[in-house]
Amino acid sequence: MSLRMVKHHRPQWHLCLTAVMILGAMVGVVLFSWPSNNDPVPVDSIQAILDPYRNSVNLHDRVDSELVELGIWPDLITKIRYDSAGIEICKVDVRIPIDLPIATVNLALTQLVNAQGGRVVHAIEKTPKIVRMECGFDSLQTMVIELHRDSHLRRKTGLISIVLDDFGQASWTKGLVNRFCAISQTLTLAILPNEGSAIEISELADRHGHEVILHLPMEPIDPSMDPGHSAILVSQDAETIRQQVRNALLRIPNVVGVNNHMGSRATADFRVMSEVLGELQEQKLFFLDSRTSEKSLVATLGPEMKVPIAQRDLFIDAVDVSVEKVKDRLWELAEIASNRGKAIGIGHDREETLTALESTLPRLESRGFRFVSVSQLAE
Repeated sequence: MSLRMVKHHRPQWHLCLTAVMILGAMVGVVLFSWPSNNDPVPVDSIQAILDPYRNSVNLHDRVDSELVELGIWPDLITKIRYDSAGIEICKVDVRIPIDLPIATVNLALTQLVNAQGGRVVHAIEKTPKIVRMECGFDSLQTMVIELHRDSHLRRKTGLISIVLDDFGQASWTKGLVNRFCAISQTLTLAILPNEGSAIEISELADRHGHEVILHLPMEPIDPSMDPGHSAILVSQDAETIRQQVRNALLRIPNVVGVNNHMGSRATADFRVMSEVLGELQEQKLFFLDSRTSEKSLVATLGPEMKVPIAQRDLFIDAVDVSVEKVKDRLWELAEIASNRGKAIGIGHDREETLTALESTLPRLESRGFRFVSVSQLAE
């Protein structure tokens, strides 16, 4: 099941029919009891009757969506209806996974009820594992929610690392760095070594608790693509390659690892990668393979040379970038994490990517996903 899936209900005929019958009766009472002086019944008087029932139906429809946002999938939600003094009550039983505090669910549902114009009339902890919430509108109780702790369940979550490439002078000039660094979830910023503002970007990221890695320019297969100044090339000798890596590392403070900028030719070359990884092994740094080539040797050489390795699972903004497409890719990344336990996504210093991260990461975090630096996933 897709993580974005929200259960779509068939029309709630029983609830709607009951509401219509009660509405008709109560509106009839208002009309019958109104003074017979030919004055029209004020719209506000009828509206005051209608609103609680409309809100009750809205609340009924939105409970599932709110619970899904917390990582409670639809199979854990059961609804039944029963009659109480002529009023149909909806009872919602929710099984709460052990990794989600009941208090968090209680608060979220209370806020939802309040936002719909209702209130939690009564809440009680029946046992340490069961909380009962009686909800209604005005003096009318319409819903009972019981939260049941299930110690055998955990949410379908995982660890996610978001790596953002290409940080450099352009990022600083566009003013995006401050907004990226203001994101509360842990990010990893990959900084180009041969552009201005590399030091400022690294220090700002470090102050905000984000991780910094070197975005090392490396030779691509396509000769028309320029990886930039001081790139690692397959034509270079061993000492030149190692010196290029050392020089690049010296330009950026707080670096804990390296990933490749381009590099589809270089990462597939045994001799070149032996030298690059050899230098990282000496400096106790990890390598994140962006996997720009299916022939990359990083996954093979890394373990042999005892260099911690991580690999990209998904580019989140690779082609035809738009905010909605990046959001879709983030949900896809979360799906990978829920299935494998962890996932690494690589994006870039783009406005669209930033906007998508700002809106989507808090939602994923609410569902139980944890955002970690990529170094925590290197092995």
